[in-house]
Amino acid sequence: MNRIKQGDRKQGDRLLVFQDQGENILIHEITELFRKELPEVLKGEYSVESVLSDIDNHFVYHRMNGKEDGRLIGISVINKNTIYLLLVDSEFQRQGIGTSLLKESEKYIKTAGYNKIILGVGAGYIMPGVPMIENAHVFFENNGYYHSWGEEDCFDLKMQLCDFTCNKIKPGDLIGGYLYRFANENDIEGIIQCCEEDADGFISHYRNDEQYTSGTGNPVFVAEYAGEICAAIMTGVESEKKNIGYLGCLITSPDHRNKGLGTTLVKLGTGYLKDSGFETSWLGYTYTSIIGMYEKIGYKVCMKYFMGEKKI
Repeated sequence: MNRIKQGDRKQGDRLLVFQDQGENILIHEITELFRKELPEVLKGEYSVESVLSDIDNHFVYHRMNGKEDGRLIGISVINKNTIYLLLVDSEFQRQGIGTSLLKESEKYIKTAGYNKIILGVGAGYIMPGVPMIENAHVFFENNGYYHSWGEEDCFDLKMQLCDFTCNKIKPGDLIGGYLYRFANENDIEGIIQCCEEDADGFISHYRNDEQYTSGTGNPVFVAEYAGEICAAIMTGVESEKKNIGYLGCLITSPDHRNKGLGTTLVKLGTGYLKDSGFETSWLGYTYTSIIGMYEKIGYKVCMKYFMGEKKI
């Protein structure tokens, strides 16, 4: 693993700029600060650390008293033209640390040759955007960022599984001519084709062979009609510490929409998580146009995001 390389240090400032992949201690520190300041964001430990470990990340961070071994009190994680995370310890806010981190981050991105900055989702993401709690997004609006989704909003949803009372759908059920079942490795290409027709951004997620192994804890469910994969959904462990499972990457072939496939797969996946012993089911990075389907099943909005962008 590469050692951290120190970059520029402003004289009279406590802002340190580091490059390359951080040491484990830095990854751990960032994760701990994230958990401390944003406990409402239901993101798994492995997911956060995996994104933070990307070798293309650039870190700008602020330590107490300007000492390299001082406590981490501010962080910006940059990947290409995306700011994955910009966070200041609440004990040290309103001291200009966030503004300094943002200015250094913007300078780095502009120097790298980009003309636009995205807050949230890039090659990966910790959060899809800026959590709209305690008016955190106003800081970015005041610095020239705008909500790039127009009239659409972005949400995380969750449900306490003790409240899941829908008619249970089981793997192997045949409903309206569609067979609902666990996916296996022979289904991968059919699922990828479905992704290409609906949401090609999910392709890499569905190419994980481990999800199709018998007995996996992260199964994929599909809806099949006459041998054709028409829809799919992923399930798995989001946070072992908090006993949270997740649903994600719901896809439906355009030729089979408006037939209840998505709703049925969400019920199937939610029932699976409940039967697996999870207390909470979580859905991340969804949007206004489709949350009605989830709300009918019992999911509720737990976080709204500002999908910020800025031209530079």
